[in-house]
Amino acid sequence: MSDKDMINQRNILNEALKESFRKMIEIKKRMDLPIVTSDCDANPIVLTAEEAEKLLDMESLPSL
Repeated sequence: MSDKDMINQRNILNEALKESFRKMIEIKKRMDLPIVTSDCDANPIVLTAEEAEKLLDMESLPSL
């Protein structure tokens, strides 16, 4: 497999992961459930679906 194919595969996977995360956020938002994740030290972080959605939107903005 060429380097270009590997990069393309990675991009496809990243987009699929983003889409599934967005769907999860929408479901959690409708059900009014929190999203639990962890920081780099494995400490739990509890977010509302709205907070997670804002963070996801901020990450997708191009850097200036």
